[in-house]
Amino acid sequence: MVTKQYKFGIGLLKSLKNTAIIVGIPMILYIINNWQEWMPGQYNKLALPVFGFISYFVKNYIENK
Repeated sequence: MVTKQYKFGIGLLKSLKNTAIIVGIPMILYIINNWQEWMPGQYNKLALPVFGFISYFVKNYIENK
């Protein structure tokens, strides 16, 4: 019988990852959906590719998980 010892660092990393997935991804998607309401119009040309990259990254992460 092989027993593995609990490693605090690995447990912490997995907890942070799960929290980021459960809370972070919906928060990012909400911000991306409503970015025109809180971002000044002069930054729209800069924000569009940044938010496009973030949303594509999230989509790929969810599909490949």
